[in-house]
Amino acid sequence: MIIDFNQPNYYYEDLVTDAGTLTKQYKNILKYVTIGKSHDNRDIIMLQLGLGRRHILFCGGVHGRETINPIVIMKLAEDYADKYESYKRTKKLYDLKVKSTYNNIVLHSNESYYNKMIIEKCVYELLQTYTFLMIPLLNPDGYMISLNGFNSIHNKELRYKIKQMGIPCAQWKFNARAVDINRNFPCRTWKPKGSHDYAASENETKTLIEIFHKYPIRCFFDFHSRGKYIYYYRNSMNDKYNEINYNIAKHLKNVTGYGLVKKEDEIDYGDSGGNTVHYFSERFIKPAITIETVDEYANFPLDIKYRLSTFEEVKLILLELGACI
Repeated sequence: MIIDFNQPNYYYEDLVTDAGTLTKQYKNILKYVTIGKSHDNRDIIMLQLGLGRRHILFCGGVHGRETINPIVIMKLAEDYADKYESYKRTKKLYDLKVKSTYNNIVLHSNESYYNKMIIEKCVYELLQTYTFLMIPLLNPDGYMISLNGFNSIHNKELRYKIKQMGIPCAQWKFNARAVDINRNFPCRTWKPKGSHDYAASENETKTLIEIFHKYPIRCFFDFHSRGKYIYYYRNSMNDKYNEINYNIAKHLKNVTGYGLVKKEDEIDYGDSGGNTVHYFSERFIKPAITIETVDEYANFPLDIKYRLSTFEEVKLILLELGACI
């Protein structure tokens, strides 16, 4: 396997290198493209997993300090691509085993092997129908600040400005211009946070908006941390929309064990709005859901132990979405 959860530091450069390695190894089912540039001139990349015409978008790393989801999304891409290729390699053998039955008993004695093949077959069929667009790290500058300090920012003016804010790097949730990307999207709840603040001002925001408009996305999922919650309700949307979102959220709850956030808790009091999911839902009238991973009271910097546990919690999401969307 290429993605190593035991690697102490998973820097931006590691993610980009792994994306290239993955796409070489799984070139028949996985590609990656550069979709934009951060303000400190880092590439923002997107993985394309699958061959289908139905598009589902995953996004992670909107907030710099939420460092678990980017590597987990990378691992999801690797895991599903590997299962797809494994089934392709053994398809003929698998079909022979399934057909070679007597009194409906599969002749292969290893039950776990058979179950593994069933899962791989489901993944194979899923990726023939769907293409999962995965942006593992929308905010690479903020991510590197949180992991490696303010000197990770190459631009001297940007670096000087953010240092003056007095926020510890491990707590940094913004981009390299000290803007919270998840409060920068032009939607009904957006409010200016200063005289020079305006919606969609940031490179990262523009990049995601461009992806929203470029692909026929059926559903959008934004991965954040913390709480193990699923936000599905939208005050700005009608009952029919929210019912669809709720039904999808119930499916996600079943496979993750995460709780569903109450309607009245959708937005905190005083929140300035401008979230990714609000923009997508209002602009395209399609499902948009926020998934909060990691324990609610986990401290920043997030312990790398959450990589494996989070992956185990969310690894069936893709298959579940194939059944409900």
